[in-house]
Amino acid sequence: MTAFSRLVLVFGCLVSSLLAGENLEQYLSRDFPAQVTRVEVLGDKVRVEGKVSGQDGEIFLADIPIDVPQGDARGGQTLVGVKPEGGTFTIELPRKRDRDGLAYDRLVSRWQLVKKAGESVEPISHARYADEVACRTPDLPPAKPKTKKGLGGWNAGRIPGELEELGISSVTVNVMVHSLVSLAAEPDTVPFQWQGRTYHAREKSLAELDTTFLEARKSGVMVSAILLVANPAKDANPVVKIIGHPDAHPEGIFSMPNVTSPDGLALYGAILNLMAERWSRPDGKHGRVHHWIMHNEVDAGWVWTNAGEKSALDFMDLYQRSMRLMDLIARQYDPGSRAFISLTHHWAEKGEPKWYGSKQLLELLVKFTRAEGDFPWALAYHPYPQDLFKPRTWEDEQATFSFATAKITPKNLEVLDAWMKQPAMLHRGKVRPVHCSENGFNSKDYSEKELSDQAAGMALAWKKIQALSSIEAWQYHNWIDNRHEGGLRIGLRKFPDEPGDPHGKKPIWHLYRALAAPEEDKASAPYLPVIGISTWEEAMHREPVR
Repeated sequence: MTAFSRLVLVFGCLVSSLLAGENLEQYLSRDFPAQVTRVEVLGDKVRVEGKVSGQDGEIFLADIPIDVPQGDARGGQTLVGVKPEGGTFTIELPRKRDRDGLAYDRLVSRWQLVKKAGESVEPISHARYADEVACRTPDLPPAKPKTKKGLGGWNAGRIPGELEELGISSVTVNVMVHSLVSLAAEPDTVPFQWQGRTYHAREKSLAELDTTFLEARKSGVMVSAILLVANPAKDANPVVKIIGHPDAHPEGIFSMPNVTSPDGLALYGAILNLMAERWSRPDGKHGRVHHWIMHNEVDAGWVWTNAGEKSALDFMDLYQRSMRLMDLIARQYDPGSRAFISLTHHWAEKGEPKWYGSKQLLELLVKFTRAEGDFPWALAYHPYPQDLFKPRTWEDEQATFSFATAKITPKNLEVLDAWMKQPAMLHRGKVRPVHCSENGFNSKDYSEKELSDQAAGMALAWKKIQALSSIEAWQYHNWIDNRHEGGLRIGLRKFPDEPGDPHGKKPIWHLYRALAAPEEDKASAPYLPVIGISTWEEAMHREPVR
């Protein structure tokens, strides 16, 4: 065994933590003297490269599992000695190692350079996650939607042929991740392993999703799965109790995953791996999922991704681990797969006292990626009108053409496009994809005026997104009016039980069908006077956004 790969010590009883004396903010902002410059996860090895200069004494490389929080002593349990030559080093290590008696895959580790200082360990670099991950099917073709027109919350079987009739190119599908596995064998389960642990896949639940994904594949549409975790504060399911965040408050509809415990991370990761492997097969046996939207509207995390009362930085620390985990796992099977951050229309202002605001969370995500290595995350934004009940988005007073705008709605989508094109937001020099993954316009009732206003909002939004190159997809929500959606009538179709006209097609349905088709301009023209303009060019903001 060479000096580069020998296991030096196991520091299981460190007096000081790996990042003693530093909080998370200090860690992210610190200018360290050394750097891990690149990490590659190969078939059976991990290759780590780095720079070290001006450091005396022995240098070690710490292998820190993703579930270990910054500053936790467990981060220094396994150290490997490195010997820089000319200020740089490259070291290869086995991809698998023992962790608590189980076979641990270092795919989900981050790597940090440290020095031993007495009985403690002193960090001399930021930690870094894998930049590259070996993929079993590197030639798996990426999704190439024909248009930007999509449908949100879709599932197969409700109205056959709707995707084709509307000309839909992309859909989102809700997936309750905890429903896919059991902790013990049951009549309809099949055992599977991840990270040396055995779990049991619920074949019936998986097959139901297969039906939806196969129908989408048959129709040639891109699929983004929205991954949701039930709240352990009000759900007794033993799977939920393990994968749901232990601090989740009962007021939350869904929970943040428990990404900072070995058991929670292992079960959650096992489910993510099960999904990514199943729905990225080159033969498409079970259908295909192209992208993964990580939870729902996380800037409103108290409602949709609850982890208890957390600062924005601590909340993002949890959330970016969930995104990272999906990214690392999914790229083993699909090189074009992306993990999406899901955000509301609340931008520079947070909307509610316990919320965070989209702009703040994006800035924090970039802060993490600058410190610990970038990854190809993307944005799933929900630019609803300022008031979800009022479809006349062109009247939104809180939507201005400034990076300091309170909200981003269809009126000022140019702000989102400009924000994502800033150098700090790019990934390897390219603009990250933006999907408007949940958006719709309400009709207070089914009167002619209300239905006309609803369609006019959609016409304006469509003309905007067609002109904005960062926005790749618009998934309309809701497909069909839902009586359990707080009084909204936001669908393209009327209520399924609407007297005399169940599932009736609203004017917005006919407009949506015409979009991205030869009749688009003719179908959109009646809504110009509703908005109060003569041409669609008048609605576009051409001045720089700052």
